Amino acid sequence: GPTEYPLGRGINFQIEVSDVETLYQKICSSEIKPFLEIETAWYRVNGNEMGNRQFIVLDPDGYQLRFFQNMGVKPA
Repeated sequence: GPTEYPLGRGINFQIEVSDVETLYQKICSSEIKPFLEIETAWYRVNGNEMGNRQFIVLDPDGYQLRFFQNMGVKPA
């Protein structure tokens, strides 16, 4: 099909980092506006919940870059 902006529609790259808060502050102090503000989200996995502290930015082609820090596992 034709190549149209945003090229990255529907693509979400998940990138684990060791200090998501510091990265988020650096992003916010630059000219980059987060697509999704920082949040803590819990996802059900095999009867447990896995926590992520995360935020999303879009690259210039529209690809979603989701930076996250693992918050551990807890019973569902």
